[in-house]
Amino acid sequence: MKTHTLLYLMLLSSQIVQATHLLGGFIQAKPIVGSALRYQISAVLYMDEIRGKAAADQANEILVCFGDGTTGTAYRSSRLFINDRTASVNSYTIIYAYAGPGTYSLTVSQPNRTGVKNITNADSQLFTLTTTFTTNTTTPNQTPTPGFPLNGFRIGAGLKATFSLKCTDNEGDSLVYGLAKPLTSTSQAACDSRQVTSYQFPNDLTRSGSFKLNTRTGDLVWDSPTELGYYSVAITINEYRSGNLISQTVQEITLVVGDLPGTPGIIPPYEPASQGISTGLITDIANYSDADLLLTTFPNPVEDRLQVIIQTSNPTTAIVQLTDINGRKLHELAFNRSARQHEQVMSMSGFAPGIYLLRANVGGQLVMRRIVKR
Repeated sequence: MKTHTLLYLMLLSSQIVQATHLLGGFIQAKPIVGSALRYQISAVLYMDEIRGKAAADQANEILVCFGDGTTGTAYRSSRLFINDRTASVNSYTIIYAYAGPGTYSLTVSQPNRTGVKNITNADSQLFTLTTTFTTNTTTPNQTPTPGFPLNGFRIGAGLKATFSLKCTDNEGDSLVYGLAKPLTSTSQAACDSRQVTSYQFPNDLTRSGSFKLNTRTGDLVWDSPTELGYYSVAITINEYRSGNLISQTVQEITLVVGDLPGTPGIIPPYEPASQGISTGLITDIANYSDADLLLTTFPNPVEDRLQVIIQTSNPTTAIVQLTDINGRKLHELAFNRSARQHEQVMSMSGFAPGIYLLRANVGGQLVMRRIVKR
């Protein structure tokens, strides 16, 4: 045990020079009483108070993208220390009034992502969070409040770990959880987001044990980690009301596998992790489900020609619609022949600069991407 502990301390010491302070977080939108389009936007960031205390001390403000082409500065309103002050939960808040009803994607990007084993060159990629929500609801809606490990982010090597990431929801809407890939961005002010392509689920990296998230309860089970180090985990929280999706929140946490007290159990056979509900915004729970569904749009931001690519594990048809932020249809592409990949170039030259939404109906499963026209 002493040898393992020494090796773990050496591992941490070797990483300290490049260590950063971000351990995860999420974004929440809360309507202001008496005003249908005014919201309190809160970005919650989990920070490492040991390896990154100096950076955490200085992180007093962040830039928030509101999803309508504008940005604002949110200031730190609280800092809650947890797990014997080794980590903290930091809230940044700002009040914002939207010009009209619509669907908006809130985005926060921070530099120097914490180095983790399951992302190649993680510290060179921006740490990005998003929450997409609609204001087109009969009654105002507050997006869910994600849960986080109150006892910290540490788990023992060889020990089965269970984390309750269950959200709370003020209005009692239905919540569905899914494993996802972490997000990054081209720059802090770009207000875009895309999946980290080099990401691997923790047990896929080591090809041992299982890594599962209960889609209804939010319980995350890793049975069992075998290698010491830091691991990134991202989940989506989809909020449904009357069968319609009204928000999607991406939460990220960092799990630290160390040499902790306990008796290691038998590592179960390797079982590949499954990405849950699509990381694109979906608008209903459909019968068709394809965990490998991928909607790619580039470049984004775009000036003229937008490349749209749909990839699935099973042949299927697809319909793609481009709308403005108020939902008015501007263009439609129909792929009537079943295939595993559909590809088309869409001209954006005739549209004014601003924010647009690209909705794809792929075999009954709906995904969405936010498009920025320069």
